[in-house]
Formats: sequence, C-alpha cells, structure tokens
Amino acid sequence: MISVDKQSRVPVYEQIKNQIITLIRLGVYSGGDKLPSIRQISSDTSVNVNTVKKAFSELEINGLIHTVPGTGCFVSEGALDNPAVTSKITRDITNDFVTARALGVTREKIIEILNDIYGGEEK
Repeated sequence: MISVDKQSRVPVYEQIKNQIITLIRLGVYSGGDKLPSIRQISSDTSVNVNTVKKAFSELEINGLIHTVPGTGCFVSEGALDNPAVTSKITRDITNDFVTARALGVTREKIIEILNDIYGGEEK
C-alpha cells in the first residue's frame, strides 16, 4: 500500500508520511484504526526502520497518530480535522490547479470535474 520512489527529490520519510496522510484523507484508515507496523512498512518498502520511525514520529508530533506501547500506532480520532492534513490538502489542490491552469484547463472544466466528484452537491 505504501511505496517509495528512491529517485524522487522528496525525502523518503516525507513520502511515507505524505502517503499515510493521504490514506487517512481517503478513508482507508479512520480514527482508531491500527496502522501497519514500522517494521512491516520498512520491510515492504526496503527502507531503513529509522526512516520509517522518523515519518511516524512526525505524524505523532502533528497529532495524526498515537502510539500505544507494545500494541502499535493508531490513527488519532479527528485526524482529518488536524491542521497538518488540511495544510497538505490545500497544497495538493493548489499544485494541481496551478498545473491544470498552465495546461489550459478552464475554470468551468474544473468546476465540472468537482461537480462530478461531489455528485453535484453544493456544500
């Protein structure tokens, strides 16, 4: 589920951290859900355990996850309301919109896409 691009300029721990935030944002992991262990992610991605620990540490500092000693790491309740998640979403959307605009995608097309995603609901 988590993958690493070792050719990327983005540090590996950031890639792992961002992917976990994305998985929370997409609802793959909800408040109270147990995350894969640090060792499991390390093994799956062929990344040093300390690198994965750094990603988890930053997620914990930001309040997105919490550790239960001897049990594992869990998604914090209300993680989606966390400013770190909101900030990442804002950056991602902004980057995507800037790219779309540079490629000539119109505002109307963006609104059409958003309406398709949200089923036309206005909230």
